[in-house]
Amino acid sequence: MGISCDKGPNKPVSRKRAPSNAIGDIHNRDLGQARETFYQVEMTSVLHISAVLCAIMALYLVNLRSQPRLAHRLLALVFALFAAQHLLTSLAILGLGPALVWWRPTLAMLLPPALFLHLRAASQPGRRLTAGDLLHLAPPAGLLLGRLFLGDGRYLDGAIIASLLCYGAYAVLALRTRNASGRRWKIMVCGWLFMMALADLLVMIELLGREDLRHSLILIITVSGFFLFLVYFLLTSLHQSGPLSWTMTRAREDTAGNEVVRTRLEQHMADQRPWLDPDLTVARLARQLALPQRRVSETINDEFGVSVSRWINGWRIAEAQRLMRGTPDRPLVELMLDCGFQTRSNFNKAFKGVTGETPSAWRRRNRQPPSSLPQ
Repeated sequence: MGISCDKGPNKPVSRKRAPSNAIGDIHNRDLGQARETFYQVEMTSVLHISAVLCAIMALYLVNLRSQPRLAHRLLALVFALFAAQHLLTSLAILGLGPALVWWRPTLAMLLPPALFLHLRAASQPGRRLTAGDLLHLAPPAGLLLGRLFLGDGRYLDGAIIASLLCYGAYAVLALRTRNASGRRWKIMVCGWLFMMALADLLVMIELLGREDLRHSLILIITVSGFFLFLVYFLLTSLHQSGPLSWTMTRAREDTAGNEVVRTRLEQHMADQRPWLDPDLTVARLARQLALPQRRVSETINDEFGVSVSRWINGWRIAEAQRLMRGTPDRPLVELMLDCGFQTRSNFNKAFKGVTGETPSAWRRRNRQPPSSLPQ
């Protein structure tokens, strides 16, 4: 949530009222004040809890020893910025600390480059920060100078939204990841940037011509959604599962270790032919090799670049091709059962996914013509 909406302390708006019953006026005023007080208490409570959770997440990431450590430290910076943003937003809602609230747009402008640098470090573990990366401080510095010399205005919101969109697009186009886990994390972070831009745009539109941040429905929805995501992210990270695990490369997942597991997998599939079992799963395969299920899954994803089911079907399709060459007139139904498939539809779908054509078409194309048979 990077929207500035920085209009200083909330000011009461005076309205002309038609003469009315004094008791009714007092009753309505009390109800309005009660609703406003309830909103302030609820909203600021969520923001304070969210800030504490962000701070806990930042401390956890700073002390995380798994690789890539630079990526984890940059993500810790992101959560620290979120913690500060949520605290300052609560001050803005309460109309307190205008000198501190003044820094909210600048902190919001730091979020996109921090997320981009984190994603780059996760995508390119061997790359370090250089002096050239200081250029990423130019947008926040430019915003700060603009406020000092031009004052506040809607250009602040536009600048923050533009920064979120530009960094999100830059990450999509410039960063490449070689494994499935890295691609999932890249999609998530880029989606995070784009969603923040959308939320900021909606809040900006909602607050056009208004001075009061306290009654923003979009802000309520955004903060609540972020809070729920934060709880999920923190709980899964503490159990070393969920999104954060996609960026981790533990000692057992280094290149040499992957090559060992890959060799074991290929040898097991060739010698024991477990793929003949139509009910073979990654869990069963991992038990056969006495390896963690996630280790087997991630090795297949990273080393072969495909899902586990597609990799297993690749062995089955290779056997089907061998049988079709050796016994070209054998019924396909019998052949598919001998390769580990249970239904014709799954066989056709898997075969076409691997070879690009149906089993019948492949067999016709690869059938040896009679003229080429030895006399």
